Amino acid sequence: MVAEGSAGTPHADEIPSFRLYGLWRDFLTGLSFFTRLPVPATDQPLAEAALLFPVVGAFVGLCAAAFYVLGLWIGFSALMSAILAVAGTALLTGALHDDGLADYADMLGVRGDRLRKLAVMRNSTIGSYGTLALVFVNLLKVAALADLALPGQVFGALVAAHALSRGVLPFIMRSYPLARSNGLAVHAGKPHVRTTYAALALGALFAGLVGGPGIAIVASVAAFVVAFLVAHVAHRQLGGYTGDVLGAAEQLIEVTVILNFVSLV
Repeated sequence: MVAEGSAGTPHADEIPSFRLYGLWRDFLTGLSFFTRLPVPATDQPLAEAALLFPVVGAFVGLCAAAFYVLGLWIGFSALMSAILAVAGTALLTGALHDDGLADYADMLGVRGDRLRKLAVMRNSTIGSYGTLALVFVNLLKVAALADLALPGQVFGALVAAHALSRGVLPFIMRSYPLARSNGLAVHAGKPHVRTTYAALALGALFAGLVGGPGIAIVASVAAFVVAFLVAHVAHRQLGGYTGDVLGAAEQLIEVTVILNFVSLV
């Protein structure tokens, strides 16, 4: 299904520039949104930088792996190092996607119509469903990373998970309508169709580089299925997607890919 355009959103079908200076600006735009690093701000709509979402994700995964190695270096166990990696990633990203996951879970747990569910997602407090979702997802991440244990395997899992989880987001942004007429998702715009598929391919490429072709295929299919399910449920419940839906998709894809590494490595 193709999303309907909305007033005030950037022109989605303008073909993006792939020149080097444009790619650097795209990377800075993605980095400034997905992390809390003090990078120079740009006035570029987020959707125009969608091609480099997987690159920013791979960078975040690399930082997470560095936290894990740091834990081992100072004498932590694999379990404690995994906790450090997950906690360090949350600090690096400002828990941006974790917040989306919590709001998405609370939306699923509340009774009421579309407006009631949207109001719950916008509420700054976290309910019991959101709390449980955060606990279970982060416990799964920690347990999976500790089970992998070897730094090389943890590195591959984290880079693939973060690259794929962000590389699939343009598919949701492109394919589903917006649930609100305001908010971060509206200002982000919708990526060009060419950029959407290029981001998917780039995320799969990162997974292949760090995990091999078998893991890349399985993890990419799993990531796409999770993204579709999260977005489809949101479309039925809310009439479209929000920034919180994107955050929930990122978190659920991330943990799915890490679990794929545990089962396939």
